[in-house]
Amino acid sequence: MTAVLAPLQGAIAETAPSVIRDAEVESTIRSYANPLFRAAGLPPDSVTIRVLNSSVLNAFVTTGNRMFIHSGLILRTETPGQLTGVIAHETGHIVGGHLVRLNDAVEKATLASMGTMALGLLAGLAAGRADAGMAAMSLGQQVVGREFFSYTRTQESSADQYALKVLDQTNQSAQGLLDFFETLADQEMLSSSRQDPYVRTHPLTSERIEAVREHVAQVHIPYQTPTDKQLRHDRMVAKLFAFLEPQSRTLQKYGESDQSAVARYARSIAYFRRGELAKALPQIDSLLTEYPNDAYFWELKGQMLFENARLPDAADAYRKAVQLAPNEPLIDLSFSHVLVEMGTDASRAEAEKHLRKSLTAEPGTSFGWRLLGTLYGQRGDETQAAYAMAEYALLIGDNSQALFHVNKALAGVKQSDPLWLRLQDIKQAAEASRDRENGGRR
Repeated sequence: MTAVLAPLQGAIAETAPSVIRDAEVESTIRSYANPLFRAAGLPPDSVTIRVLNSSVLNAFVTTGNRMFIHSGLILRTETPGQLTGVIAHETGHIVGGHLVRLNDAVEKATLASMGTMALGLLAGLAAGRADAGMAAMSLGQQVVGREFFSYTRTQESSADQYALKVLDQTNQSAQGLLDFFETLADQEMLSSSRQDPYVRTHPLTSERIEAVREHVAQVHIPYQTPTDKQLRHDRMVAKLFAFLEPQSRTLQKYGESDQSAVARYARSIAYFRRGELAKALPQIDSLLTEYPNDAYFWELKGQMLFENARLPDAADAYRKAVQLAPNEPLIDLSFSHVLVEMGTDASRAEAEKHLRKSLTAEPGTSFGWRLLGTLYGQRGDETQAAYAMAEYALLIGDNSQALFHVNKALAGVKQSDPLWLRLQDIKQAAEASRDRENGGRR
């Protein structure tokens, strides 16, 4: 992960520095989301979920089936059911096609606003009073605003109803969604500047809360969280807190008197971030004694050792993590990073295998391509290094560098090689992006 964010184990900040990538956090969220997606008829792989490093409470979806959840929202949840309820609601927005309709509503509201502003200006000019014109324009904007938010409230209610439906289909109580809404209920009385962004972007009404409350009362699904599922949620929250909050706050919240696995996990991260490896390692080692087959504990130990320049020991810890979690591309990526830094022929061969595996699962991870380019550069394979760096440059939006590396790679590739076709695709994409930036001018 870049230095812009507090590092999360196995985490990589991609092109947007506010995106948190962490194998355990994403796996936990996916365990909540994927059953909902399947029940909604959405292939889980078709929905991208990302956590944003933001203390504010919010979640939203964008076009292309992308769901974003702020770390602040996750930290406010106490149970898996609360976060599951939010995800179910956002799934309702995706299934309902609300993003397309919202774009139409914005366009209509903009046109109405322009018309009202023009009428207001004409009225003011006719009366010879600029203030009258401005007042008319302001009134028109308020009317447009009410119409627009009336539309979004309708969509919010629709998403609520879909959330209730999909929770029922997966035999999960909507009590978590109700608990989450009730924590926000008082915010409707606050000024917009003091409201959580979730309330501003998801207009909450007493009618919506009451509808969920009635559903919970009528549909008798037990609201019970298995101990292991609650522990996994608590670990995710503690991990985010320990990596994103000041270490002093973590050590205060998860004090030494608390010997639970969650508290030791948080303290190990806090000590690690303080640079106190001598205190961090005993905490994580105590967890590994109790949970020797926990991939994420091994991953954290690997990160601690790697960032303290103990490369062979770090490689051993990451190797164990990969063995225990063979389908976690972010762990493969972090393991590869250690192996590339070790710089031996054997470590590079092992790194290439895990890098290829990681990039097959997540080809849009820019850091992986940069690391692969470094590996091939160490080997002296200029063609493959140039190709990897072309992929990296394209992903980060550096079109000139992408074209430079493409041309360099093409010099060493025959047209019969499948790589030649991929290089042509990168070249066309970079040229098209460059032309858009230049307004169609070459």
